[in-house]
Amino acid sequence: MNKKGAANAAAVIEIGTNNISMRVAQLSKGEVRTLDYLKYPVSLDHDVFETGAISFNGLRQLSGALDKFSEALLSYGVEKPRVVSSTALLEARNRSLVVDQLKVRNNLDVSVLDGSQEKAYIFSELKKSLAGEPSVKTGCTLAAYIGAGSVGLAVLDDGKIVYFQNIPIGALKLHDVMGDLRRGAEDFHYILEEYMDTVLGRMNLSGFPIRSLVLTGTQINLIAKLCGGRQIGPVFHIEVQKLQGLYDSVRAMTAEGIALRYGITEGRAALLYTALFIYRGMIRFSPDVQEILSPPVDLTQAVLRYMLSPKADSEWADFLRENALACAGTMAGAFHCDKNHSRLIGEYAGKLFDKLKKIHGLEPSKRLILELAATLHSCGSFVSARQHSRCTFDIIRGMDIFGLSSKEVLEVALVAGSISNNLNDPEFAALPVREQIVVSKLSAIFQLANAMDKSHLEKLKNVKMSLEEDRVLIKAQSSSNTLLERWDFEYAARFFKEVFGLSPELSVKFNMI
Repeated sequence: MNKKGAANAAAVIEIGTNNISMRVAQLSKGEVRTLDYLKYPVSLDHDVFETGAISFNGLRQLSGALDKFSEALLSYGVEKPRVVSSTALLEARNRSLVVDQLKVRNNLDVSVLDGSQEKAYIFSELKKSLAGEPSVKTGCTLAAYIGAGSVGLAVLDDGKIVYFQNIPIGALKLHDVMGDLRRGAEDFHYILEEYMDTVLGRMNLSGFPIRSLVLTGTQINLIAKLCGGRQIGPVFHIEVQKLQGLYDSVRAMTAEGIALRYGITEGRAALLYTALFIYRGMIRFSPDVQEILSPPVDLTQAVLRYMLSPKADSEWADFLRENALACAGTMAGAFHCDKNHSRLIGEYAGKLFDKLKKIHGLEPSKRLILELAATLHSCGSFVSARQHSRCTFDIIRGMDIFGLSSKEVLEVALVAGSISNNLNDPEFAALPVREQIVVSKLSAIFQLANAMDKSHLEKLKNVKMSLEEDRVLIKAQSSSNTLLERWDFEYAARFFKEVFGLSPELSVKFNMI
């Protein structure tokens, strides 16, 4: 390991399904400079994808590898690396036990990232890699990260991620899950093509005029080499026709045949086979694109960038907020939500959150939960006017919201669906008490904000908010009848007072036209 210039170094360890990787880096002239990068092979794929749990043998492998990495890090003065994992632990039903044992055995805290959280880091790095590519600055760009256990698919428009899906299938997972079928079927490639068409056919991207295609992830370096891809800076340029030709040449071959043809191991050949099926499937969404851009990115690089940046917290929060709201806006549009109404109550909820920060004691990140709830709270009306709140909850609960954990998505669903008003609701009752309190606070703020535009007519103007002893004073002007808003405000105020012990008061000055 190269130990020169290790001042202020940081390290990230990623626990993957077939290897553990570690990157050591430091910030130099505003850029993240890698000092060392190591990989250690492990075999968790069988455990995770076939049995659904990590075995004690797998746990011993993990612990031993982490010991070696921790020892190596001492020469850099790094005592506490950040340890992350996504698919490897996320899909293991005994992940809590594994995380606990790694804390006991190795004194390391492991963060298990949801698929959306992992892809947020990946796409943040991908956007930086594409900053100098002129072709991605016009029109929509389809970007996909093909991982070992999942595929992150996003549409970028004017630099923002406006559509996102995390598809629970990746090159290694596809290989392991369908392994028995492959051994028993001579025409396995037909079955795999039909399966991929079924999975990807659920993605409706017809509303986005795709002008550029960005594909990266597992096996991309090998695929770029086999396709004769050109590397310009950090980005590979691969002709679609050549990738299609590579796919056609191996689609009916066995892993043994692929290994012999290209001089690689059978294990790598098997992954190349399934990865190509996924890469080929992505091409279907952009039939007019002639060239694929492939910037090699990985999770450790992305996480380290935000660890080392002096403005890491604010930069990451801004990145998540901008793209999460853009994606939520796209989904809200699909359900014909009233965007002006959603924008307005999002502003009201944000102002209340800021004004009450010394009262509610919530983390600043919870403000985004309110904004997302405002954006999506009318989704359920598209399904049912009678049960719109429950439908809103069910719709949001099943969403992939960019950068949010499953816990945070549940918070958005509970707040937007006003579930916390019913203490007997099983979804709310199942939460830990601390989480119930968080959701109740957010819901009280949201419902008060929502009441202020009950008619969806934006009647209140020049809204000002203040705190005065045990009251929340909201003053506004209007040239319209605000009886409906004031009636709903009084209803929401009762729940607000139960939660915060403060009495909201709405005072509207009537303006003559």
